[in-house]
Amino acid sequence: MKSLSISVVFLFLLVAGSHLSAEEASSQKITAKEFLEMKLDAVFPLIQKMNKKDADVLITQIREEARKSWAQSDNYFFLVEHLTTISAIEEEQNRLKGLVWVYTLGLALFGGFVLYVLFRQRKLIRELNELIKDR
Repeated sequence: MKSLSISVVFLFLLVAGSHLSAEEASSQKITAKEFLEMKLDAVFPLIQKMNKKDADVLITQIREEARKSWAQSDNYFFLVEHLTTISAIEEEQNRLKGLVWVYTLGLALFGGFVLYVLFRQRKLIRELNELIKDR
């Protein structure tokens, strides 16, 4: 009974601690200016941990910072975003083409196996019928 109460208390502390650390992590948002001034090696782990909402906010802040020094930055960001989207679509199309070939090969192998089983079954039925007739 004592070990059960200890494990319940431990579980409660563990859940409470993880909740507090999640709040701390979400409260430590990075601004666009800090993001642009960071070294590239330190930026990649932050980018990998971001969710879509945080990434959208950061992109908006970066655009606002860029507008201060370059008025045509919106055109640049628009062009870069569309070019990245086009390249991502092409990569996905290539993956899908490869996947179609995999499915086609799998279907061909499965069809060949089914045909083999059917022909082998018919041959065995003929042999069994011949054995029955010979008796």
